Amino acid sequence: HIKMFVYLLLLLSLSSFVYIQCDQLPSRDKYPHIISHRGASGYLPEHSLPAYQLAIDLSTDYIEPDLVLTKDGIFVAMHDLLLDDTTNVAELSEYNDRLTSKQVDNVTITGYFVSDFLYEELLDLTLKQRLDGRSTLTNWLFKIPSFDEIISLIQSNYINTGIMRGIYPELKHPSYHESLGFDMVDMFLTQLSNNGFEIIGDNVPKNLSQVLPVVIQCFESNTLINLSSKTDIPLILLIDNPVYEYFNEDSLKEISTYANGIGPEKSYLGELPYEKALLQIQKVKSYGLYIHPWTFRADMGILPKFNGDFSKEQTYFYYCLGIDGLFSEFPDRSREVIDSLLTIDSES
Repeated sequence: HIKMFVYLLLLLSLSSFVYIQCDQLPSRDKYPHIISHRGASGYLPEHSLPAYQLAIDLSTDYIEPDLVLTKDGIFVAMHDLLLDDTTNVAELSEYNDRLTSKQVDNVTITGYFVSDFLYEELLDLTLKQRLDGRSTLTNWLFKIPSFDEIISLIQSNYINTGIMRGIYPELKHPSYHESLGFDMVDMFLTQLSNNGFEIIGDNVPKNLSQVLPVVIQCFESNTLINLSSKTDIPLILLIDNPVYEYFNEDSLKEISTYANGIGPEKSYLGELPYEKALLQIQKVKSYGLYIHPWTFRADMGILPKFNGDFSKEQTYFYYCLGIDGLFSEFPDRSREVIDSLLTIDSES
């Protein structure tokens, strides 16, 4: 066979079209991976058990719960420290006295803090879609899940199907929780261990080219440094804007001493000229780091040069830039892109 090359016609500016030649996609059993951001949150309320289950049913590789702690030290899935945006807490008069303001990362935040509620009190609340324009049909039907429930869900699916779907939890605001007296890292690792996960040693699955039982992510580098001394589970440093500050030799070298990869906000790489973006990703990989950009949504936030085409945007990142995985809120749409590219490669 003559090796086939894929030429993607991508709109890189309003005035010109550019052909980009892409390398072959690695085989599916290795990567790229789909990390379902808060579950299949494009379809169901984020961080609900049904959203996680739907992501699994839609062939995700990982489900991604954000973890915060209740007043009594129970890990629950919630994107924010606050309950306001995704629950009916403000409508329940018995909790009106919990409305408060606190300093978090030198910013004053006002709302209903998860950390001011006992776990059993959170069970009074129900979830809704966070983002406008998405279906509200399942609003108020689902409860806030505990991390134990999420682990049980993923383990039950493995027992029933034999297919590995990993958990990719984010520890949210560890410094804030530390100020409340919680050692989030130790509590988290203990919970994983109690649920049968290997924490340290040669038996910990750590090859990120494969789907692993657990990958841990956090925005706080000090938390990852702490984790790296206590576990061999792969660690990902999340990076928000300005992302470019981390794409230099010194920063990447330092990150590689405690993390296995980075999770940058997608705009920086997506808006760079192709050749420069490719060089940046090659630089990341030269330090042995994997790269998992975020967040990819079919209904909003598609970068301008892709002209609203979600498949084109993902194809560019997956195939042309060669990322190792991405955070998607529409795992079925991401799977379609990967499968279509695999079909092309199989014919080459």
